[in-house]
Amino acid sequence: MNNNDLTKEYCELRDRIISQRYNYLNDHQKKAVFSKEKNLCVVACPGTGKTTTLIAKIDYLLIFGKIYNSNDVPINITIEDIEFLKKIYLRNNVEEKIKHNNFIRLMRFSCVDSKNIIIITFTKAAASNMKARFTALNKDIYPPFFGTFHALFYKILRRYYGEIKIINSGEAFRLVKNTLSKYMEDVNDDKVNEVLNTISRVKVTEKEMDEISFNISKEVFLNCFNNYEEYKTVENLWDFDDLQIKAKKLFKEKSNVLTGYKNLFKHILVDEFQDCDDIQIEILKLFIGKSNNLFAVGDEDQCIYSFRGSKPEYMVDFNSSFYLGEKLYLSLNYRCPETIVEISKNLIGNNKLRNNKEIEAFKKEYSKIKVINSFDENKQGNIIVDIIAKSKEKEEVQYSDFAILYRTNMESRSIIDSMIRNKIPFKMLDKEYNFFEHFICKDIIAYLKLSLNPFDKISFIRIINKPFRYISKEIVESLKNSYLEEDCFDYITKSKNLKLFQVNNIEKLQKNIFSLKKKSLDKAINYVQKELGYKDHIKEFCEKYKMDIQDYLDIIEEFKAAASEFSTIEDLLVHIEEVKNKLSKDNGDNEKDKVILSTIHGVKGMEFKNVFVINCNEDYIPHRNAINENLEEERRLFYVAITRSINNLYLAVINRSKGKSIKPSIFIKECKIEVGKISDSFILGEEIIHSYFGEGVISRIDEKIIEIIFNDKSIKVFDKSTIYNNGLINRK
Repeated sequence: MNNNDLTKEYCELRDRIISQRYNYLNDHQKKAVFSKEKNLCVVACPGTGKTTTLIAKIDYLLIFGKIYNSNDVPINITIEDIEFLKKIYLRNNVEEKIKHNNFIRLMRFSCVDSKNIIIITFTKAAASNMKARFTALNKDIYPPFFGTFHALFYKILRRYYGEIKIINSGEAFRLVKNTLSKYMEDVNDDKVNEVLNTISRVKVTEKEMDEISFNISKEVFLNCFNNYEEYKTVENLWDFDDLQIKAKKLFKEKSNVLTGYKNLFKHILVDEFQDCDDIQIEILKLFIGKSNNLFAVGDEDQCIYSFRGSKPEYMVDFNSSFYLGEKLYLSLNYRCPETIVEISKNLIGNNKLRNNKEIEAFKKEYSKIKVINSFDENKQGNIIVDIIAKSKEKEEVQYSDFAILYRTNMESRSIIDSMIRNKIPFKMLDKEYNFFEHFICKDIIAYLKLSLNPFDKISFIRIINKPFRYISKEIVESLKNSYLEEDCFDYITKSKNLKLFQVNNIEKLQKNIFSLKKKSLDKAINYVQKELGYKDHIKEFCEKYKMDIQDYLDIIEEFKAAASEFSTIEDLLVHIEEVKNKLSKDNGDNEKDKVILSTIHGVKGMEFKNVFVINCNEDYIPHRNAINENLEEERRLFYVAITRSINNLYLAVINRSKGKSIKPSIFIKECKIEVGKISDSFILGEEIIHSYFGEGVISRIDEKIIEIIFNDKSIKVFDKSTIYNNGLINRK
């Protein structure tokens, strides 16, 4: 056999051995792994195995280099070498031979050293997971760097700055909350996180303050920003954004440092590339230049973190952004059934800022896509809980097979209430969220508690100047430190520092608050809101600090919706305490079989057998604040939600919210799904409460009518659509 024949046979055997190692990949995945492009963007649709492909690419570079389908051959090939490779191919035992001298000479002569590869992803957990998967596949190869951009920059900057102390998230949170508290009496966690995200966006986008939109007054934000930065300077602390900013400055000002790292980082692989911000992209361009290689994996259709600075443009414009940039598409979705893939394509095709790509389902079997049409959020919660409970009874399913997703944390309230009432175990993936801990809820609760117990100092102090009633801090402090022998109102009216008009105001307030317990629960809450001036207090608060008043009015309406499920103040307070105990107890509960509750942002990259997306309505998703400016991102968010489903998808629509009619989300229409009539949420024999006729039992139910036997033995027949559309009956 002459040299040409040996070379030809070697190349064929080499490629068969390499291909055999990755025979678990489909053709598109193999093409990505074996690609020779200097800078490649792998556009990976949901469920297409992007992490599997990424790990295979790392494996390929470390074991073989870029020799597949090439003319690269080792010197002096012999017939014995060919026979050696044939045995490896027949036995499929590359793993055993990785350290064998002959294998190294014949197959690993172009392999990349671990130190010349870095793999970057966006969370510590994702990096650990990828490293574990790589190590399980390659026990004999030293792993390359797996980590976040921040971890990489921290490692680099320590060489030049010595010890670096990073401000922890709790410390940053406390700092901003303390600053906000100087302007606002009550500061909720969402507002603190919003300010922290805006601080980060200001820094990473390097925009002027005038170019940034704020949901609080600019003055308040600037004080938060300046106090935060000043504290870090005094304490010699950095945050993650500082790591990026200082790394970029180092690489731009010290060409020798940049050259050193360019010589080291020959292959850079980035997961979730669509989540990169401006500074990260700029540093990648510095590292890559014209000599190094970038393998970027992501999906611009899943770019949902614009509030952190990410942009879909970096994937759309990849070819022009990076030297000799090319794109390759992974389009075969292994996760979602064909019906879900089709509606997701219908939806996302309405976005303009995206790559034009094919998406195909691997699973051709039928799956359920059901639109649940409910009167309001409370009914929606009841129906969903009923579906889960019945599925658990009839089928071999676990609670953990179900995920309930929502746009904002506040929407979880009605679901949590239904779960607790029906004793369905659940787990919140996001930070524990209790709607009733919002300061507005706590204020209204304080009014209600005070009507039952006028000795309740905590509640009295909380509401006495909401709205402002001219009671000084000194008087309030005196009450706080006193031992009460009389109720709070009587104690205050006897204060020597009060003027006559103040005494009259307190006595009037006392009378009004005592009257609350004589009213129905909904009337009591409306009385607090209107007659006692609490709604006007909230309006003044929002005007003073340039807050979006609708956000706060929504909290009041949501509280009223929660209270509508209860008859008395006492019943509501018992439920609120039960919610508090349940959520705090679940913090230490290791039970795994629970329904998953999460924001859509919280489940990116995850999958579940059965997915409910609730409140698929205008103002919810798309969120009212995003309809004009960020509609495409809202659409991407909905796309992420519906593509989490492995088997069944439920899209829940409500007809009324916060006392008003509400339309189904435009995204439902874009999916080309019909919204049917309001779902039957009641069953034969179920005990109910009618708004006018009281308690009863459903004795007959069909397509058009519902018959109820009431406790007074009367039998009444109702038009079903009228009953449902007006929310006239509730479960007992």
